Amino acid sequence: MHIPYNDDTRFLTKDLGVTYYVPEDNIRKASFVDKYTKMAQRNGKLFSKQPFRWLMKRNWGKKLLFVFFGKKKDKTGWPAWVKKTDEERIQNMPWILEDKSPWIATEKIDGSSTTFTIKRGKWPRKNEFYVCSRNVCFDKPDKPCHYSTNIYLEMAEKYHIEHILTEMLTLYPAAEWITIQGETYGAGVQKRNYHLRSHDFMAFNLITSDKGRFNTLKMRELLEDYYHIPCVPIVDSKFILPDTVEELLDYATNTSQIDGGMREGIVFRSEDGSKSFKAVSNEFLLAFHG
Repeated sequence: MHIPYNDDTRFLTKDLGVTYYVPEDNIRKASFVDKYTKMAQRNGKLFSKQPFRWLMKRNWGKKLLFVFFGKKKDKTGWPAWVKKTDEERIQNMPWILEDKSPWIATEKIDGSSTTFTIKRGKWPRKNEFYVCSRNVCFDKPDKPCHYSTNIYLEMAEKYHIEHILTEMLTLYPAAEWITIQGETYGAGVQKRNYHLRSHDFMAFNLITSDKGRFNTLKMRELLEDYYHIPCVPIVDSKFILPDTVEELLDYATNTSQIDGGMREGIVFRSEDGSKSFKAVSNEFLLAFHG
C-alpha cells in the first residue's frame, strides 16, 4: 500500500523505522552469484568436505578448483577488479559518528547503480572495456537488461565513456585499470524520475588500481570540469558529523539540488576516499517506497 507524503505521516518513518519493499527493485539489486559459487552449488556434497572448503577460502584455491570443476555456463563475464556499489547505512554503523574529521557530503540519487571500467591490455591484447549494472556485466550486446532499453549502454555512448577511460589510461600510466561508478536516473528508472523524460548519469566514484578511490572534489574537477561527465551534487565539502543517528537522518531530509524536489538522502565520504556510508531520508522512503 502506498502512503502519501504529508505532515501527518512524517512521524511514521522516524518512530516506526519504516523501510521500503519494492519487488522490482529487489530483483534488480538481487545478490550476485559468481562463477565459483555456482561451481560449489552444483557440486554441493563434494564441496562440503573440509579440503574443498579450505581451498574455496583462498583465491588461488578457487581458481584451481575451477580448472577441474568449472563449466562455461558458470562464467558471468564480471570484471574481477570491480567492487560492487553498496554503501552501508548509518543505522548499521553508528560508531562512525565519533569521527569528527571533515566529511564530504553528496546528494544520493534515486536511480540505478552503473559502472564503467577499463583494464589496460598488455601487447598484443587490447584494452578491456566493460559496462555494468549493479550485478550484471553487459559483456555481450544482446545480454538482457532489467529495463526495456539498456540504459547503461545508453549512458556509456552518451558520455563517450570508453574513449575517456582510454585517454585516462594515458594520463595515469601506472594504473592497471580505471573505474567510474555512478547512478543512472530519470524516466522509468525509479518512482522518483527527477522530472526527466529521458535518462541521465552522475558519477560518484573514480577509482584507479594505483591510487584507489579519488577524493570527491578531485573526481569532480577531473570528470566534470575536464571530461564533462556530470557528478553527484556536493552538499557540503567540510561536514562534521552530529552526535546521533537521528540528527543525521534529519539532515539527509531536504530538497534535491537536481530538480528542487525531495532528496533521497546523503552519501558521506572521507576526504581520502577510504571510508563512506549513506543516510537515507525516512521521509523520502515513505513518500516513494512506502
